[in-house]
Parts: sequence; structure tokens; C-alpha cells
Amino acid sequence: MNEPENKPTMRRRRRRNGVIAIALALLAAGGGGEVWATQHVQDRIAESVRRGMGLDSLPQVHVNGFPVSMQLAGKKITEADIDAAQVPATVNGRVLIIQDLAVQLHGVHQEQGGRERADDAEATATIAYEDLSAFYGVAVGRGHGDDQLEVTTRVPLLGQVSASTRIGITGPRTIGVDDVQLSENVPPAARTLLESRLERTTPLDNLPEGLAIRSVTVTDHGIVALMSGNDVDLQPRTA
Repeated sequence: MNEPENKPTMRRRRRRNGVIAIALALLAAGGGGEVWATQHVQDRIAESVRRGMGLDSLPQVHVNGFPVSMQLAGKKITEADIDAAQVPATVNGRVLIIQDLAVQLHGVHQEQGGRERADDAEATATIAYEDLSAFYGVAVGRGHGDDQLEVTTRVPLLGQVSASTRIGITGPRTIGVDDVQLSENVPPAARTLLESRLERTTPLDNLPEGLAIRSVTVTDHGIVALMSGNDVDLQPRTA
């Protein structure tokens, strides 16, 4: 027959169980605090981007690094990824749509007034051919090289006329086309018409201030502009 436990042993067991319960509660609270901190920062950055760029919906934001609560306490987020769709890039009253904008921010902090800044950032902006076609007023598609486009339009008395052209960087935040190549039997009037349609440049002003275009590549889905910069303000200069 087992002897009943003495009272000191029972008290020690109760104290130990109490300590374990408190530790578990603190762990649970800590985990909940980390979830709250992560969601808070992601919502904060997403709302700043939505307001600044005039988006219809919040972009997706993912904060990297652990623990986020410690980053939040230190008032600087190590890294955050943003993925936004259908971003309007307003150009002299016209609207060019960026189908997909992916931004990676490093060293994100909030300034007085709620403005979000990053120590540095990289971005990838993809513009679909149908949106380029609407912007230029001619059909735009992929050409034969990494920087070549094929453009097509209808010319009075000649019907459909096609030409190849190159796309490249024309300014820190501006894309443009040049070197329009038509076949020899196309009259000068057709060249003049196409060149007049394509002469406008494409500023990507409605993006975080501080980003500059580093390269432009032609792909199957559209043109892709790679951008980067330091001291990046999530509020575009056009806002």
C-alpha cells in the first residue's frame, strides 16, 4: 500500500505546476505578440503604399526576419516584400498600367507624419503589351531581340504596316523607343506616322521616390523594368 504524499511534497509539486503554467502563458502571449507585430507592420506598409500609389486594393506585404516584435521596438524593419497588381503610372494625364510591381525594401522605418522610408530597395515592374498598345496607340508585341519590339498599325491607302523598334532607358525613371525599322518599300509618310505615335516617353513616376531604372528587358509577357535606389520614400513624388 502506497504511503500518502506529505504536504511539503504536494506544495512543491503545485508550485512547479504553477511555474510551468505561467511559462506556457508567457510563451503563448509572446507568440500572440509576434503575430500582432507582424500583422501590424504589414498592414502599416500596405496602407502607406495603397494611399501613395492610388491603388484600388491593398498590396500584399510580407515582413521578413524574426522576431518582428523586436524590429518594431527598434523602429526599423529589416526587410519587407511588396507585391502589387494593376498599379497606375500616370503620364501627362494618360494612365499606363503596371501589371505587376514587386518591391523588396531594406531597413524600413516610419517617419513623422506616417511616411514610410527604406534605406534601399529593388523593384521589378512588368508592363503588359496590351497596356503598351493602349498607351502608344499602335499594336505592340515582342520583337526578335532582348530589347526589340514589333509595332503594327494601319496606314491610309497602305493598310497594315509593321516595324521593329528598340526599347530602352531614356531617363532615371523613363522608358522610350527609338530606331524604328521599316521595310524599304514603305513610303516616308508611314514612317512619320509610326514615329509620331512612338515619340512619347513612358515615365514611371507613380512609384516610390528614389527608385531609378537600371535595365529594361523584353519578355513573352511584356517589358520588365528593373529598378533600385537608396533612401527610398514609399510616397511617390506625383502624390
